[in-house]
Amino acid sequence: MDELKALNDAVGQAIPAVLPPTIKIFVPLLMKNKAEIHAIPPTTETYGSHPRQNLDIYLPKEASKSGPILAFFYGGGLVRGDKIIPQFPEGLVYANLGAYFASKGITTVIPDYRRVNSATGGEDAVFPSGGEDVSLVLKWLEKYAGDGKRDVYICGNSAGGVHISTFLFEPTFLDQRKLYMSGKAAITLKGAIELSVPFHFKAAHEERSEMLKLYYVSMDQVSQRCPHGLLEAIAKAGKSREDVGVPKVLVLLGEYDPEDEICQPTEDFVALWKNTWGDGIDFVQMDGHNHISPPYGLLSKDEKGEKWGQDVVNWIHGK
Repeated sequence: MDELKALNDAVGQAIPAVLPPTIKIFVPLLMKNKAEIHAIPPTTETYGSHPRQNLDIYLPKEASKSGPILAFFYGGGLVRGDKIIPQFPEGLVYANLGAYFASKGITTVIPDYRRVNSATGGEDAVFPSGGEDVSLVLKWLEKYAGDGKRDVYICGNSAGGVHISTFLFEPTFLDQRKLYMSGKAAITLKGAIELSVPFHFKAAHEERSEMLKLYYVSMDQVSQRCPHGLLEAIAKAGKSREDVGVPKVLVLLGEYDPEDEICQPTEDFVALWKNTWGDGIDFVQMDGHNHISPPYGLLSKDEKGEKWGQDVVNWIHGK
């Protein structure tokens, strides 16, 4: 993690600047531990009708029909990302994340989801498609749980956090949220983990404007439909967490996350939540991490790099 500090000192916090060198730092660390990562191989399932709607599921060695489930939605600026990303050899990422949490006794699913069209591809994603994909994953988990009762946690990293926030705060998904909070379904939505999330786009860089316009339909809609805007509408309506079916939330922020695009929006979101509901939100800083590094740190055997994962495990288990 000393290399990440040196990287931050050298090039700053801008995401495009830190992405390639951060990958370069973690490739050898994960390669050293590839046997452990591949010791928990995933199976792939379909959770929806779109070709993109597939997920990988990682099971603990001693799988329990009553243990917790974590659904992880990766980042990628709404336009990129895959459940196994090609920048790492031998499918190490996000297999490392799935294997890490499975090794802690948590069944872990990592879905692909629809992306905004760009020069790199895309699947015509338009708001609230991210929330719709989260919704479909949870419906799949409901069927997967069968007659059991499983506690489910959703985790979103960066753009993935935008999507889980859409599911959490957009009225479209109210009935489903309230069902999963009631304890009457096969799954209970116990919590959400927001990992380095752009909760609003007030200081988004100019190059993101076209993507934001495509996803949110118009620039006028961005401030209303982003996570902060959705929560703001709930606050103005005076609704409680119980009214809108929102579970507790853990917010994680990297020490070297970009101040403009991530840190300030996170501070604003946490303040809005506390002003609206008071409790139900926890905040943890991920020391030594930049915006890109947290998922790569798992099963790297770097103690500081893995600490956020253990913090999530402890939070899930109420420690």
